[in-house]
Amino acid sequence: MIKDSSDTVQLEGKTYLIENPIQMKSGVTLQGVAGKTTFLLKENANWEKWVPLIDGNSLKNVRITGIIFDMKSDKQQVPYAEGYHNVMYLKGCSDVEIDGCTFINGRGDGARFKSCTNVKVHDNTARRLGHDGIFVVDCRDVNIYNNKVTTRKNAGIRNWNSANVRIHENSIDAQLDGKGGYAGIQIEYSKYFENPDIEISNNVLTKTWGPGAQLIAYTDGLEINKGVLIKQNEFLQCGQSNNIVDTGGISIKGLDGAEIIDNVCDGCYNAFVYVSSGGDGTLIKGNTIKNTKPHIEKALAGTGAGIVNSAGSTLEISGNSFSNNANGDTYNVN
Repeated sequence: MIKDSSDTVQLEGKTYLIENPIQMKSGVTLQGVAGKTTFLLKENANWEKWVPLIDGNSLKNVRITGIIFDMKSDKQQVPYAEGYHNVMYLKGCSDVEIDGCTFINGRGDGARFKSCTNVKVHDNTARRLGHDGIFVVDCRDVNIYNNKVTTRKNAGIRNWNSANVRIHENSIDAQLDGKGGYAGIQIEYSKYFENPDIEISNNVLTKTWGPGAQLIAYTDGLEINKGVLIKQNEFLQCGQSNNIVDTGGISIKGLDGAEIIDNVCDGCYNAFVYVSSGGDGTLIKGNTIKNTKPHIEKALAGTGAGIVNSAGSTLEISGNSFSNNANGDTYNVN
């Protein structure tokens, strides 16, 4: 338990064995010595579902910095990706900063937030986790940047029903041993927003297992028709999976009206943009799309083209540069 609620808790550069969850308090900076302070979860920590290593509810002005979180997944008995052993789970908090941390060997998420505002997550590393690296749910005013994430079970960075989110300058790849996870960046909406105001920019997505970026909408989210901008990113050999159907550079599954502008796609599998449902009003402009290859295993219609419109959606395509794509520039595009 952190008892000082108005100051910095300076940790030593050593390994701390964590036997019980840590309850954060408002006004606290939990500061480690970069590269030296490690929180090591005890073996067989059979905590209840949704009990994280660091917990926080309705807090203000919280910072966690410079700590390696080793969740020791190979020595745990709880299931992967079912809400157990998230490194941190902050709910209803405001003015939160997570930086300079490492999240490794987990059975849940790295940093997870719900109904939080003014959140900054930057300069962290995440790998060998059991769910998402960074996951924001029903949040507002979120800035996620300069993180290095390697997926293993699900997405690298994921947004579900959040607004005013900036995801930029991150580097995302996959484990590539058959447990590579899913999307590099996953944007998901089941609620309606007139303008969710999402910007994904200047990220480098390399050899992701599923799509580099995935745009999902269902139920009330199907009414969204603007507010997601994907610009100036690099999608390099994305879509390494042999079984994910919508793998590739950018997958659209239900979300309308995205703007995909000035990105570089080089050597992605299946397609740069693969539309399986929704997608009406999507703008695809000024992108460099080259060396696209067919899906590694599945014989999908149009696979290997630069843009594949399996849904027959109305797309606006202009000013792109296409070269050396295995099945041509576009498929099922008027």
